[in-house]
Order: sequence, then structure tokens, then C-alpha cells
Amino acid sequence: MPLTVGPLTRDSFAPFGQVLMAVGDDAQRQEFAASLKNDRLEATLNMAFILSRPSNPPWYIRMLERHPHSSQSFVPVQGTRYLAAVCPSQPDGAPDLDRLTAFIAKGSQAVNYNPDVWHVPHTVLGGSGMFIMLRWDCGNAEDTQYFPVEPPIRLYLAV
Repeated sequence: MPLTVGPLTRDSFAPFGQVLMAVGDDAQRQEFAASLKNDRLEATLNMAFILSRPSNPPWYIRMLERHPHSSQSFVPVQGTRYLAAVCPSQPDGAPDLDRLTAFIAKGSQAVNYNPDVWHVPHTVLGGSGMFIMLRWDCGNAEDTQYFPVEPPIRLYLAV
């Protein structure tokens, strides 16, 4: 099942989380721009600094992950294009691959995935980039759940 990847917009991504980006030349500050959530009192906010190296085409989705108890944010520090492919869960908790949607995020856009949203691991498409990642973790298997995608889904970038 090939999947076409299009541009990331706030409206198209709204069912899965928030897109954070400057809005106009006079945007100084946006209060509560993301819905940061955590439902475990014992979890600690994990702020990681990530240097992401690009992967080469052709691009495939081979793995999805989700964070059932926490939102997860990726904020570009030194931005580059990256992939934001997402889908909701089925009633049994598995990813609903029939509803998989993929976006290209610009290096000036941050994303915040809502808790329990399946998404690809962080994947940059252009040059290397530096990102800050925010997520609440306890250091156990409930922090991140993985789902191997078999057969892998090939991505086609929209021009």
C-alpha cells in the first residue's frame, strides 16, 4: 500500500495533535500552543536533545510507535524537513493502518503528538537537524509501545 505524503497544516494534523509555528511577522508569543499531557504521577518530564541524520529515499514506514500516557513533542532547533506519519488506534489498540496519514513538516514547524496516537519514529527527510523532544517517562514498557509494519509502506512525497 503506497502512501502519498503531503504538506503539514494545523487543520490536517488536528485529529492527532498540534502543529506549532510562527503565525505572521508580529507573532511574539503563543500561550498554551500545545496540549502537553501526562496521566502518570510517577512520570518525569524527559527533555532530550536529538541530532537526527537524514535517511535516503526510497522511504518506507517499517515501524510505528505510540505513547499511551503522554504527549510527545518535537521542536526543531536547527530545522530540516521531517516526516510526521500518524494514525489512530483500532478498538483492540493496534494502529488503524487504513487511516494512516503522512505529512512533511518544514524545519520551522514543531509537532506535538497527542497521547495514544501511533506515529513513525522521528525521521528527517532533508539534511541533518537538531530537535528538542519532550515526553513524560517512567523508564518502563508503558513509556513507548512499538508496532512493526509488515509489509512496509512505501512513501511518495508530493511535489
